[in-house]
Amino acid sequence: MNMIIYLISSATILFSIAYFVLIRWLLHQWRQLDDWITTTPTLPKTLVTILVPARNEAHNIRQCLDSLLQQSYPSPLLEIIVIDDHSTDATPDLVRSYQSQGVSLLMLADVLTHPTQSYKKAAITAGVALAKGTLIVTTDADCLAPRLWIHHIVQSYQAQDWQCIAGPVLFHQEENALEEFQSLDFMGTMIITGAGIYSGQLLMANGANFAYTKAAFEAVGGFSGVEERASGDDLFLLHKIAQRYPMKVGFLKQIEATTRTKAMPDLRSFVQQRIRWGTKNASYKGYQVTLVAGLVFATCWGIILTFLLSLSGSIYGILGCLLALGIKALADYRLLQEATAFFNRRDLRPAFGWAQLGHILYIALLGMASLLVQRYEWKGRRVE
Repeated sequence: MNMIIYLISSATILFSIAYFVLIRWLLHQWRQLDDWITTTPTLPKTLVTILVPARNEAHNIRQCLDSLLQQSYPSPLLEIIVIDDHSTDATPDLVRSYQSQGVSLLMLADVLTHPTQSYKKAAITAGVALAKGTLIVTTDADCLAPRLWIHHIVQSYQAQDWQCIAGPVLFHQEENALEEFQSLDFMGTMIITGAGIYSGQLLMANGANFAYTKAAFEAVGGFSGVEERASGDDLFLLHKIAQRYPMKVGFLKQIEATTRTKAMPDLRSFVQQRIRWGTKNASYKGYQVTLVAGLVFATCWGIILTFLLSLSGSIYGILGCLLALGIKALADYRLLQEATAFFNRRDLRPAFGWAQLGHILYIALLGMASLLVQRYEWKGRRVE
């Protein structure tokens, strides 16, 4: 028995060391990535189409559209299309009230001829087909965009000739501990996203702040090959474009180009969201994201197992748990310290301690659930 505990503890320590090295490498990549600053802005000349897929967003769509209409970008070069995904509330009527301000409404029910597992991909595909813009920018109907959002995206596109641009997304207006935990977790994810894209080794993105040329979308066949995956519209498209256009994918490291949304307000909605995100892992063609996710998963489960083994009084279990937990906590502290400084959210730093324990349980339990559970409920739909 002691030999088994020794082997589990040793493996857990090795996993945590690998995790620490990974975070150090990602932080180095992040620091190498220059902040995007428009020093000599070029004259805007790019026609932009903003796509907003929406389903039952009556409580959020007004604020979203107001933020899009307040963009500091020439209105003749800006097109806004909301694609209503079979809403059963007042979302379509609210969008129609903005049509006099140039907002277009596309009813997905009018163009989708068959059921699908991925209505969001279908909505974006329909929106791209209708779009007049050279550059497609997507966000979610529950997001708020800062005034310079499109300005920075277009300036980076015109300066770098990027075919795909990922931008940061943050949670805000937290009202409880669960929402604070999600904000910290997501800020760390944004650092990893920027670092991963800069390195070219770990490609991640979020559809709430995502841009690509219409030509690139069409060249890679849009979402062909992954149409039936309910989630992952952003990641799958990013990987396809990066494969077709090497060195033409970028991350917009600019706080003024950060969209914001609210975290899940309760445990049930949080679990459903993260299971939805986790179910797409099996479809990644690149091994890097899967390898990193596997390392984090193994590290967290190792810490839990060594803790349970330490209850028997085994010195190997106690040392394994303490060492692995300490190494992981130090890595996460450095990551979140960097994230909260860049995004001006130092107010969340007092939550570092308890959030670390929450992160271990969250990764282990929801990671396992996403592997075992292939059905979940999202926005009133049952997805299998």
